[in-house]
Amino acid sequence: MEPQDFKSPLPPRRISVVEEPSTVTPPAASVSKEEAPEIITTRQTLAPAKKSFIPYLIGIFVIALLALLAFKFIIPYFKNKNSQPITLTYWGLWEEVSVLQGIISEFESKNPNIKINYIKNNKTDYRSRLSGRLAKDPETEEVPDIFRIHSSWLPMFKGSISPVPSATLTALNFEQDFYPVYKKDLKIDNSYYAIPLMYDAIVLFYNKDLIQKGGVELPKTWWDLKTAASKLTVRNQNGNIEIAGVAMGLTENVDHWSDILGLLLKQNGANILKRDEENNTKIKDVLSYYINFYSDEDRPWDENQPSSTELFANGKLAFYIAPSWRVFNIDEINPQLPFEITSIPQLPIIDTGNLTNIHWATYWVEAVNSQSKHQAEAWKFLEFLASKESLEKMYTAASDIRRFGEIYPRKSLGENLKNNPKLKPFIESAESDYAESGYLSSRTFDDGLNTELSKYFGDAINSIVKNNSDPETVMTTLNSGLDQIIQKYKLE
Repeated sequence: MEPQDFKSPLPPRRISVVEEPSTVTPPAASVSKEEAPEIITTRQTLAPAKKSFIPYLIGIFVIALLALLAFKFIIPYFKNKNSQPITLTYWGLWEEVSVLQGIISEFESKNPNIKINYIKNNKTDYRSRLSGRLAKDPETEEVPDIFRIHSSWLPMFKGSISPVPSATLTALNFEQDFYPVYKKDLKIDNSYYAIPLMYDAIVLFYNKDLIQKGGVELPKTWWDLKTAASKLTVRNQNGNIEIAGVAMGLTENVDHWSDILGLLLKQNGANILKRDEENNTKIKDVLSYYINFYSDEDRPWDENQPSSTELFANGKLAFYIAPSWRVFNIDEINPQLPFEITSIPQLPIIDTGNLTNIHWATYWVEAVNSQSKHQAEAWKFLEFLASKESLEKMYTAASDIRRFGEIYPRKSLGENLKNNPKLKPFIESAESDYAESGYLSSRTFDDGLNTELSKYFGDAINSIVKNNSDPETVMTTLNSGLDQIIQKYKLE
């Protein structure tokens, strides 16, 4: 091999041959020290020529394309989303806008991407209007994301409401700080379906002047109430009632008669969903006892009286059973009426001699539309509303326009209301492990489950009172109606 051969370009394979072991060793003097580096350099510079730059070019192109797409479409999407807040429509029922406006403004300031459209609805046909609206297309009509329902309406709305997220329950400390009644009433299977912002129940109102004048003690049992009411009843020379003892025994002029009956049924251990002889007897006993307030010779109530609320407000009724909001009606009619409130009477437990501690709760809750596109934001707002701080602020705002706000649903806040003698009995009823609501709740304006069930019981009472119907025949008709209700609303 001539020395000049090393100075000509070599194909790569010639270099690989040089590196492999060989039996022939070229003379050392054939390559000078100046030429050797040139050969090595030639190998190092020529080897990469085999590699392709196409993959690198493709990678650079893809990265550039993704960056362009992100800049043109993705970033503007999130920017527009953040710049255009979502609006949650909230259907309320009782509270004025002024009570919630401060809380709503505070929430919106902390969550600038969420706006709240609060609408106070009229109570007339509210349940049916709400059901109809929830069935509408939210793209074409205003459909509420959040709405208020009565606790007893859950069977009618189960298919339209979203379960409460576990994170919301944890944040609210729901299991520990909310009253026991909610854990029984608002849970279906293993999920809660609404959040309460308030509590209410039926309790016993009494006229202080009439009680003191009659020299009777506040009743602890229903028998005590019957005795005291009969003693306090005043009749004129014609035998007509001038001062009524208590409003019970009828349906037409007794406000909240169905709540009273529902409570008596629960205290007596009756279950309107069961069908057996023992249960029938318990229901018949309750109907008989309730009617006795009208049918007995010394009856403290009759059909000639105006509504029980009106009569009590005018100082002509000694005992009156009603929920807390009736205080506001009484204030409107007669702000000077000397009245107080005490716990609802109980039944004695025969085996022990103790009294039951069963109370009838009747309250409203907030639910989220299961078809809402903004359920996460809706629950975030309700979590804010049900916080201790928000509940206190709403209570204060409501107290500026009426005697008091909605009774707190939280144990830790309820203690603050016990100093008010008109609210203490409600808090004590909420603390009971045996307080619960039911399907005989009055004044829910539902035109559904409560209304239909109350009609069957009302017909039963009126059949016995007005037509002197046989109780067994009445029970047969009542049970038939109850079965229809159970099947229609899938009650369990």
